[in-house]
Order: sequence, then structure tokens, then C-alpha cells
Amino acid sequence: MAPSLQLRGGRVIDPASGYDGAADVVIDGDRIAGVVAGARSPQSSPAARVIDCSGLVVTPGLIDLHVHVYPGLGDFCLHPDRVGVQQGVPTVIDAGTSGVATFGLARKWIDDPGVKTRVLALMDPCQIYFATKDFICHRLEIANDERNLDPESTAAALEANRDVVVGLKVRACSTEDPRVSPFLNAAVSVAGPRPVMVHLGRFPHTPTIPTSDLLGVLRSGDVITHAFRGASGVLAPNGKVTPEFRDAVDRGVRLDVGHSGTDFRFSTAGVLFDQGYLPTTISTDLNVFNVEHPVVSLAHTMSKMLALGLSLADVVAMTTLAPATVVRRQDELGALAAGRSADVSVLRVDDAPVELSDGYETITAAPSISAVGCVRGGEWIPAQPAGGAAVPA
Repeated sequence: MAPSLQLRGGRVIDPASGYDGAADVVIDGDRIAGVVAGARSPQSSPAARVIDCSGLVVTPGLIDLHVHVYPGLGDFCLHPDRVGVQQGVPTVIDAGTSGVATFGLARKWIDDPGVKTRVLALMDPCQIYFATKDFICHRLEIANDERNLDPESTAAALEANRDVVVGLKVRACSTEDPRVSPFLNAAVSVAGPRPVMVHLGRFPHTPTIPTSDLLGVLRSGDVITHAFRGASGVLAPNGKVTPEFRDAVDRGVRLDVGHSGTDFRFSTAGVLFDQGYLPTTISTDLNVFNVEHPVVSLAHTMSKMLALGLSLADVVAMTTLAPATVVRRQDELGALAAGRSADVSVLRVDDAPVELSDGYETITAAPSISAVGCVRGGEWIPAQPAGGAAVPA
């Protein structure tokens, strides 16, 4: 059993309980013992290891809803710990790196005892899909071949892997009818209560259905990732959101940042924020193309949301309770409560101006967020320096 820990003297922000104030988080073994205000918590044992969190922010374990972390399954992925616990993020969710036929290979990373990060999955509904640098499944038109669909097999894989597969990730490619995606329709038909995450935007080599048609298929609880990218079709020529986008959000479709290297724009986000369309969740789409620049880490992406005017409390909620709720794991993840798995993140909020890039535009902003470390299953793991971290202005 891991030694007992006490995260002492930080500002604890727990959106699930509404608590925001000075407190200690006490951990016994791999479980949270309690969150106690005051200088010293009576629950901790005299032998507890103390992590001084004075001047730091302590949150439920961060959750990155959209990453690619199956190394060797294609050449697109990063090691789970590289984007997870080493960056203060105890839980990551791989978003569609693997289809059904290769998911057994993907599970090796999920189940690997040497991987400290908790890995969950949004599986692609196709039989064959794996992410590569050259988009081979699109270049060879596998991703838009209806013979690649077997809804019964997909449903069986969902059931067989229900412990780790929390939904489906779809590329809404079209085939005969340019306004219909059999792949999106198949996902919706077999997902049941699980969310379907849809990539908003085009792919090289394969056609995708128009945004207006895509939005009409999505159900309450489904997720649009890359929701704040440029030229996505959610804004009308007059700069206002389209009726289809408004209606989708009104019926409960969730908006995910899914930053990526080319799928987030400060300018688009600003327009949508001004109209009241904020992210449900903040995620990165971290992969080999963007980890050095411009995405870097979840904390770095959170800094960009602060720069756009969101409060620290809201940004924490969008990376803890909100993604846990989206994937229907809110009873397990996303909150600091006695008896829960001891997954906790510790962050530093720095008031010094930094430069932040969306991949197209660079802005100077303050404050910024960086990871100090995290507790995963009761073990304290210091954060590692993130390549391409925020540059002092």
C-alpha cells in the first residue's frame, strides 16, 4: 500500500462540492481520507508524508478528454505518462486512435502495469482505424468504406470492454450521399447511453458531411471536439452561430476544445464565448505533431482559457467534474471526496505574463497555469518539464 500523504496548505478547488478555499487533502493508501480546512488535519497519521502546497492550487485529478496514447499502433501517439501523470494529469482518454479490430492491441497500454496514468478510451466504430502521421486510413479510403462497418461487432466490443471504453469517437465521413455519414449513424445506433464524440472539421483524402447535417444527428450528451476551430461551419456569415449549432447545444450536445495543432483559434473561441457558447470540457488532442508546439500540455491549454476570460474555478471544472460527467464516470472521477481513488492534481498559477499560441496567433497573457505534480492512486508524482512550455514575455 502507498504511504499516507497530506497535501497541506493549498487552495483547494473542488467543483463537485463547490468548495474553494484553504484546506488539506488527506490521503490514506490509495484513497482520499478527507478534505479538511485548517493548518493541520487530525485525520493524517504522524507518519504521513507531507507535500507543502502553500501558494498552490489543489484540484481533483485532471482529466484530458482527447489524447492519442497507444504508441506502436500507428506512429501518431505519445506515451500515456508523457501527457498524463508527468504533466499533472492522472486520467487521459484516448479519442479514437483504434478501431474495433485493433482494440486488443490498444488495451495493452490501458492495462500495462508500468503505465501510471489511468487510460480510458473512446473507440472508433470502424473495424479498421488507427491514427498515423500520413492519415493512411483516409489516404487508402478505408475510413470512408462502408465495408469497414460492422455495427454488431462494434456493439460486442463495447460490451466486452465496458470497463475502459467510455464511448465512441467518429470521423463523420460520407460515402454515396454527401450529407449522410454511415459511420456517425452506426455509432449513434450502437452507443446506447455512452457519448459519441465527433471530429468537427475535414480530413485529407476523405469527404465529411457538412457541419449542419452532422449537428442534426447528435444526441444530448454527445460531444463535438475541435468545437472552437476556424472555418468549421458553426458561424453564419453575419458572425452569429447557426441555428443548427444553437439547437444542438440547447438539446445538450457538449462542446470540447480538442486543441490540436490546427483545430483551435483564439479568434473563433472569442466570438463563440462572447455569444455565450463556452466549452463543456477543455482537452488537448495531444499527439506527436503538437506536443512541442502549440499544445504542450493540458495545463498550457487551460492557460489559454484563462486568457480568453474564463475564471480559474470554471477552468478547473472543465478539466475535472465536466469530463468525468461526459463519460459517465462522475461517481468515480472528478471530485475530492472521502473514499474516492486518491487522484489529485497540484497546479501553480503564475501572474507573470507569458506568450501563448493557438498555432496561428500568439498572444501575451497572464495568469498562466503549470503543473507541479499529481497524486495517482495514492502515489505522489512530480511533474516533468513540458517541452515548449510557456515562454516568459
